[in-house]
Amino acid sequence: MRITFVYPGIAIIGFNSLGGNCHDTISINLGMGYISSYIKKNSSHSVNLIDLRDLRGWDHYESKLKKRMPDIVGIYCNTVNYENSLKCAEIAKKQGKTVIMGGPHATLDPHLLINTGFVDSVIVGEGEVSFLKAVNDIEAGRVIDKVIQGEKIDNLDDIPFPDRDLYNMDRILNSAGIFPYPNRYIGIVASRGCYYNCSFCQPLERKIFGLKVRMRSVANIIEEVKDVIKKYDANFIMFECDTLTTKKVWALELSKEMGNIGIKWGAQSRADTIDDELAREMYKAGCMVLFIGFESGSQRMLDLLRKGITPEKSIRAGKICRDNKILIFANYMLGMPTETTSDLDMTYEMIKKIKPELHSPSYFAPIPGSDLFDYCKEKELIKVTSYEGFVRNPINEKIKGIDYKNLDVYRDKITRCRKLWWTESHFAKYVISRWIFLISRGYFKTFIIEFVENMPTIIRIPARNLRNAFRKDSRCDISSEKKS
Repeated sequence: MRITFVYPGIAIIGFNSLGGNCHDTISINLGMGYISSYIKKNSSHSVNLIDLRDLRGWDHYESKLKKRMPDIVGIYCNTVNYENSLKCAEIAKKQGKTVIMGGPHATLDPHLLINTGFVDSVIVGEGEVSFLKAVNDIEAGRVIDKVIQGEKIDNLDDIPFPDRDLYNMDRILNSAGIFPYPNRYIGIVASRGCYYNCSFCQPLERKIFGLKVRMRSVANIIEEVKDVIKKYDANFIMFECDTLTTKKVWALELSKEMGNIGIKWGAQSRADTIDDELAREMYKAGCMVLFIGFESGSQRMLDLLRKGITPEKSIRAGKICRDNKILIFANYMLGMPTETTSDLDMTYEMIKKIKPELHSPSYFAPIPGSDLFDYCKEKELIKVTSYEGFVRNPINEKIKGIDYKNLDVYRDKITRCRKLWWTESHFAKYVISRWIFLISRGYFKTFIIEFVENMPTIIRIPARNLRNAFRKDSRCDISSEKKS
């Protein structure tokens, strides 16, 4: 059978955004890649993908889908792209296709999708095994369930590497990439699931992946790293699991093997899972950056988030990274329910002490499926009027009771607390190497934007509109990076 997957990830960034200068424009949905590789390994069905980021608009999608002539259309559905996912399904149904949906929002509320009339079946949870079974049943003329419970694969090493060739990898890898990384950025998932119980994520993540965290073997991960280097000439690896550093022995083993390869890489961590020994070995192995979810400098807010850390642990984690020459990509939230100016001051003071090289501020969004969403709904706090409004970027009002103009002031104030690139030799080396690349490849506008934005404030402020002047759509922002 002919299967066409659809990736609808154009929330905020829009059509024709693939290969831009933020995470959402150069990352790929590895879940669909895994399902595709599993199908190709275990059947003779053909698989292709339509990526809305690579299209001009809805008419382009409609004509593209018609030309593919699929028997089955599989659509990814997360919260911020809910409307886009549904429109993809509506167009597919008008063409007489069988539509199967999966993804976080599909797992959260499968009946909502079924009741639209545009979706035939929804897979709840992981999709490799269940999607293939559904396709085989359809081919055999058997009726499939409206809601299909996804079957988990306990040993992740048994799943073939994700099928990245579904996507326009040339457009992604030949883009300017993201400051301050090398441009040929490849994401790799080393585990599934999360050990922690943060109220802004759970319990939805556990509904998708289950209670148990499954980790790939180091040998299997390294094999994939070598594969993407050979196949795509990758020069930067981002491990996209929730927390790479929770199991120290495993993380040390992975770091040792990454060091033998000699490629720059980054990962997500937590303030309470990084120590001097691990940071030292990770840096020696090529680790360039750690994303750390500091979230807040107020213990009251951290307790509301069930983060399980303290501001003191966050400050200590920042010092450990700095002492070991690992760049700190600071994730933190502003505008949480009941947050006061005093709480914001505490976050400012904490970030001022950490002084990260890179910032990823977000405005708290009550993500459906999280306990904090239920809290906000019960208290009638939610101001979001569209699913796209749930995006975590610091760009729109999410809940009642928050002075967002004041939040903008604190956001700007906090993001000025950073280490500048020329003050650290390792940071300067990364930046200069990137800028030489940009100039050599003719990315002059990107170079000018990055150069001005990374100069002292006195130069940076008058040049704020450069990004708007040089780019068709300046809404793309690295603050949409995934939070740990």
